[in-house]
Amino acid sequence: MNTGRRIADAQIALARARRPSVPLLDRLLLATTPAEIAATVAAAKPYILEDLFDAAGPTPGQLRLAHAAELGISASDLAYRALHPGLDIGIYACSHSMGIPSVAGPAAVMDQLAQLERSGIGVWDDGVWPAVMDQFRERCAQLVGGTLSEGDTTWFPNVSEALSAVLEGFDGGTLVYTAGHFTTGHYVHHQWAQNTGGTLREVPLDADGSVPTARLVDAITPDTKVLSISHALFESGWLQDLPAIAAALREKAPGALLLLDAYQTAGSVPIEAAALGDHVAVTAGGHKQLRSSAGAAFLYMPRRWLRTLTPKRTGWWNHADPFAFEKGAVRRGTDGTRFQTGTPTLAGMAMLLGELASLASSTDGSLHDAVGRARRVTSSLVGRAIERARKHGLEVRGGWSPERRSAFVCLVMPDGARLNEELARQGIRVDFRPLVPGSPDGLIRVGTNSAGFGYEIDAVIDAIAEHRTAKA
Repeated sequence: MNTGRRIADAQIALARARRPSVPLLDRLLLATTPAEIAATVAAAKPYILEDLFDAAGPTPGQLRLAHAAELGISASDLAYRALHPGLDIGIYACSHSMGIPSVAGPAAVMDQLAQLERSGIGVWDDGVWPAVMDQFRERCAQLVGGTLSEGDTTWFPNVSEALSAVLEGFDGGTLVYTAGHFTTGHYVHHQWAQNTGGTLREVPLDADGSVPTARLVDAITPDTKVLSISHALFESGWLQDLPAIAAALREKAPGALLLLDAYQTAGSVPIEAAALGDHVAVTAGGHKQLRSSAGAAFLYMPRRWLRTLTPKRTGWWNHADPFAFEKGAVRRGTDGTRFQTGTPTLAGMAMLLGELASLASSTDGSLHDAVGRARRVTSSLVGRAIERARKHGLEVRGGWSPERRSAFVCLVMPDGARLNEELARQGIRVDFRPLVPGSPDGLIRVGTNSAGFGYEIDAVIDAIAEHRTAKA
């Protein structure tokens, strides 16, 4: 057995041996006295560390350290991976909304809540929570290659809300999008057309799940008001040629907005929003490669659009001075606050900030460089997955190179829904997407991440091939 497989098996063994745990919230709800609440909180332990410390024999981390030279793993890569102990429980290869966080994200949430416990309303008066909001705006702008001098960042609980808020500012016109957009895009686009009488122009995909750039560009006409695209297509991993598309939109429809959904790519594919032009807005959620759970999405909008777009929804944080407590009609701000509604989700912001700090640490604190590193790592792992899958005779969706893919590979898989469940029971997490709604056949998505290693991808592809052979 080679070293990589030995470490992969050690990770899988941890997943199989994991004890069922009762979530802290469930235990708190069973408590009936202050003493029981206090005892329950005091007894709470980080479940991930329990699993690792109770492992028989050397842990996966110890094995990696001992065989780092053989595996071609650098000291800096080992240090970055050590921030993600949850990745050592089984093999996590999901291209899913729930990435496994580092130690930084949950710690940031707990600190944010501890500030509330210590200070109450003082979190506002002392500037603690406003500082979190400012840091969130700045770091998310950096993440997508923007600046707060050229644009502004607004928080949202999810990308669906962000897309809706932007489109509310357009009364009619033509909106161009591709058939490969995630379902939320389809729903939001169609609702916008229904609400405004606007025209939708859907650009079809090729059979392999890609959309040629020329076809998308041909769909842009002078009356186009919005080009709404997903940076990567969730059913194939096809990566859109963003610079070419942004340039074509500016030339063919100078007054149009490119609304980029970067949910699939933020944190693993560089996006130079400011360089693309002041007609490009970017929205993303703190999931997938950003690994920060739910409740932390954002919109980066060039400042010239902040003077013209007015969403129809509002709330007290949409006011230019929310703490003035003015009554009557809202007085909107001229910055990103005009897209906001109610009280911000500080816990989500704190967790994403923690995860962005963890990501940046992979390149000595530079978030920009860290996204570039993540792209190199994930592209290499994607190429490795494609090569190994083809050697096993597995069907990879699309014949493109890793450069034209995001951080995951889609394998066309009969009875993929059941295979996905079997792998999960084994301790390997991938995810399944049906090509036809409700069908058990479809796509197994094998995700990569910036803290992953080649031996893990090998083990995932081998396990898929073994299951397929056993079913044949």
